[in-house]
Amino acid sequence: MGRRSRLLHGAALSLLLLAAAAHAQQTDPGDAAALNAVFAKLGQKALPSWNISGDPCTGAATDNTNIDNNPPFNPAIKCECTGGNASVCRVTRLKIYALDAVGSIPEELRNLTALTNLDLSQNYLTGPLPSFIGELTRMQYMSFGINALSGPLPKELGNLTDLVSLSVSSNNFSGSLPSELGNLAKLEQLYIDSAGFSGPLPSTLSKLTKMKTLWASDNDFTGQIPDYIGSWNLTDLRFQGNSFQGPLPATLSNLVQLTSLRIGDIVNGSSSSLAFISNMTSLNTLVLRNCRISDTLLSVNFSKFTSLNLLDLSFNNITGQVPQTLLNLNSLGFLFLGNNSLSGSLPSSVGPMLKNLDFSYNQLTGSVPSWARNSQLNLVANNFGADISSNSALPTGLDCLQRNTPCFLGSPKSSSFAVDCGSDRPISGSDNSLYQPDAATLGAASYYVTGEPTWGASNVGRFMDASNVSSIIYSSHQFLNTLDTELFRNARMSPSSLRYYGIGLENGNYTVTLQFAEFAFPDAQSWKSRGRRVFDIYVQGERKEQNFDIRKVAGGKSYTAVRKQYTVPVTKNFLEIHLFWAGKGTCCIPDQGYYGPAISALSATPNFTPTVRSAAAKKNGSKTGVIAGVVVGVAVLGLVVLAGIFLWRRRQKRRKLSLEQEELYSIVGRPNVLSYGELRSATDNFSPNNLLGQGGYGSVYKVGSSRTYSLEFS
Repeated sequence: MGRRSRLLHGAALSLLLLAAAAHAQQTDPGDAAALNAVFAKLGQKALPSWNISGDPCTGAATDNTNIDNNPPFNPAIKCECTGGNASVCRVTRLKIYALDAVGSIPEELRNLTALTNLDLSQNYLTGPLPSFIGELTRMQYMSFGINALSGPLPKELGNLTDLVSLSVSSNNFSGSLPSELGNLAKLEQLYIDSAGFSGPLPSTLSKLTKMKTLWASDNDFTGQIPDYIGSWNLTDLRFQGNSFQGPLPATLSNLVQLTSLRIGDIVNGSSSSLAFISNMTSLNTLVLRNCRISDTLLSVNFSKFTSLNLLDLSFNNITGQVPQTLLNLNSLGFLFLGNNSLSGSLPSSVGPMLKNLDFSYNQLTGSVPSWARNSQLNLVANNFGADISSNSALPTGLDCLQRNTPCFLGSPKSSSFAVDCGSDRPISGSDNSLYQPDAATLGAASYYVTGEPTWGASNVGRFMDASNVSSIIYSSHQFLNTLDTELFRNARMSPSSLRYYGIGLENGNYTVTLQFAEFAFPDAQSWKSRGRRVFDIYVQGERKEQNFDIRKVAGGKSYTAVRKQYTVPVTKNFLEIHLFWAGKGTCCIPDQGYYGPAISALSATPNFTPTVRSAAAKKNGSKTGVIAGVVVGVAVLGLVVLAGIFLWRRRQKRRKLSLEQEELYSIVGRPNVLSYGELRSATDNFSPNNLLGQGGYGSVYKVGSSRTYSLEFS
């Protein structure tokens, strides 16, 4: 046999051996049947990349292909094969991610007992999380996040003692967390935010000492934050929008490895100090917003927080001055200290990264430092002098938004105003209001006042974890339950606190109308429909709505207008409307960092007969006078021109006829022209004896001479 023949023979034999090996490597029949049933019930189809020749555990299911963050491999599985040439393959990973799979969790899932990683997140799964999940005891990573699952969390989850990561966030669960979760000694990540849980945290969770990440915001957990949290190994902790009581546990000071800490919305109980954060010098993000903290900033040596990028201590009772060391931090980019009781003047310098600073609603005084020119600086509702607006480093109108020097105090300039939030043009509403545009870019710590001024706005907060979220959102959809769909095309959104102000209003009672419509969450069986926007509404400092959910009020529908009206007093020629995020609602649907209040339009109208007109009416009246004068002037000028043209054309016509008549006379001679009296005399008063007959132009009479005349009578 020649060398070439031997090579061909060897190659053919190798291919046969590979084919035989591939044929010998088969998916466990039970796994194959279970997988087919799960896919069929959830409306999914196996991909040819890993389902070669009808065998699931082939191709990408067994090679080195990474199925994480790999859209072409979704749905996808991974298998592990044992037993040599006649190996049996078990399904160890199953991913059906963000495919809007609809239905309940299939019973056949329980037969995939080799699963170590299950990702069914971002679908529309309904019904309970079945207790048989506890039979999948090899499970290490499991996610059911962003679905529509309901009922209690099964205690059988406590059987999954190898579990490292569990996510059940953004579902419709109810009740408290099962104490059996304390058995998950290997658990490092627990995502239970926006899941519907309530009650106190079980004491058994104290055994979860390997916990690194806990997201537990937007539930209804009660009692105090447990002391045992301080014994965990946390690097990321979120406890916003619950019903916890103060004080914050002092044991939190043990969490020195934290890089992100977000606690907020402590509803009642004792106050807390800032002492517990003193050793958390690894922090990149620190949010202790609305936490009933009573302290001074000088109690913490902020110079040690060299990695700190965002600090939010707003809506507390922090007193004293702002330390220079805090503003000098090299990494600090966002500082929110609004709604406290800070006093004194602002520091003279800031760090190189600090461009967003909120000091609104404090007691600060003095002058504005020069660094304000290069920063977003919100100083609304402080005690700066009336000359603050002359500072070219700040947007104009700030003097109208100080505590004790509102513009037009005692000298009102208007009696109403209306705003189409987020719009770039005025719109006339069916309520006869002219809604003013509101297209200004409001950043993380900003405000603006209209030029008149008649109204203004203030925004505070950063959309956390978001790459690029605009504060103005838009939809071209048709809106229901309104005659003014154009008012709802745009809306202004805020991650924390959004205020609108009426400036220089005549004192008296007003009807404040706020208009909303949700359009971020579609009315469909989709994971994107699982989003919830929840916030509080204050008017003139009084809370009018708590946990206001636009879509819920609209009967669970998006693209449907919702109107809220309140009667409120204006006593100092000033009106404040405040939309406040209290940590409630989903954080990450349809995108990361999508949450907080949103409003489409607002108006304030007097419940009395005003003595001053609204600014819009004044502007319209002025415009109307100008327009009327122009219209009348144009009309008169037009009539004069038309009359001139008419007379000119008439004169030209007469001249033309005269020329034609003279030309005719030159040919046939000029006729005799008799008066009517002469005709009567010549025909003997039109005697029948002189009638000769009828011509083309009437009766023909004979006169005393040889001439005849044709006379036509009508």
